Amino acid sequence: MRVLTIVSKLDMGGIEKTLLSCLPYLNNAAIRLTVCCYAKGGLLEQQYKETGAEIIYFKRSRIPFNDAVQLYKILKEGKYDVVHSRFGFTSGAFALACKWLSIPFIVSVHSERYFAKPKRENSFILSAATRAYLALHKQLTLRYATRIIGHSKTNLQYYTANRPASDKFQLIYNGIDFSKLAGNSPELGDEVAQFVADSNCTFLHIGSFREPKNHLYLIDCFKSLNPIKEKYKLILVGNGSLFEQVKRKVALEGLESCVFFAGVDQNITKYLLIADLFFFPSIYEGLGNVLIEAQFMKVPVCASGLQPHHEATHEYYHQYFFDPYDVADGSNKLKNIIRHIRTNSIGEDVTVRAQQFVMENFTIERMAGNLATVYKTIGHQ
Repeated sequence: MRVLTIVSKLDMGGIEKTLLSCLPYLNNAAIRLTVCCYAKGGLLEQQYKETGAEIIYFKRSRIPFNDAVQLYKILKEGKYDVVHSRFGFTSGAFALACKWLSIPFIVSVHSERYFAKPKRENSFILSAATRAYLALHKQLTLRYATRIIGHSKTNLQYYTANRPASDKFQLIYNGIDFSKLAGNSPELGDEVAQFVADSNCTFLHIGSFREPKNHLYLIDCFKSLNPIKEKYKLILVGNGSLFEQVKRKVALEGLESCVFFAGVDQNITKYLLIADLFFFPSIYEGLGNVLIEAQFMKVPVCASGLQPHHEATHEYYHQYFFDPYDVADGSNKLKNIIRHIRTNSIGEDVTVRAQQFVMENFTIERMAGNLATVYKTIGHQ
């Protein structure tokens, strides 16, 4: 069967990496994936092609009716069995196009809320326009989508809140290809090895440099620990629109000697192997795949107290959750977890339990199997 999946761009985001890991399992289930992207040149495009996916491009207008017409034309030419949109909050126009052609349509909800730029949130007119735009998409999605998938319980609540239970809604947790993490240990590199050589505690964060990841708060919390005196080191893996702003803040705070900018790196195992602590202060998340990966590699985690993070982490680590707007709270939780690591309160027994927790709940095999079942069930109705 043929499935058209709609994404933004095949870059190093959690959605794109997870879908790439699912591809071999979908291929084995005789499901052929076509990825419809809004932008060319994503870092993962070649890997998608090598794994058997076809890639086509779509220019989004952000006018729902125009988007519906564009998708309608693609579907008329392509003869797809199922369409799967990864735009959880803005998929209504796609649902409408699929309704016109009687093609089963799936929406995945990957985040607990829609992210609007601060200038949009701070403007009454823009904010009102955004609410109306989202309300239209939500109404169309609820009416015309065949299935709505939440990749955490929290995400799914956007559509299920105050509504009766229905087969339309389904929870499918994100999956991680743990074999790639366990079997991939490339050379660390002299620069990073030298950076952490004298570290008393190495902090790690992996994520794109965007507002939701809360990098400026992260730097404030790290600074509050007096890292130069304590010989703490922080490694930041990723890139994005706020990269230069974060670098400037690190320089202004005088922390350049204890913060390493690793850039984009697909091989995160080498960083997890040297990390003493994974710090994740996101303002919002869909689930937090990197929290799952850190626990699999037996790295203790300290994260913002979001509901998706409660789902993604072993209950032991919930005591270290903090308010991502309160630097004092984040600093105190970091001090607590560092103390417990040093006194061996967080020992092998804790890290093994956390590893078992994620292996039981977040395998890529389970996620891909669930997706294949959904595709075949609704595609043959």
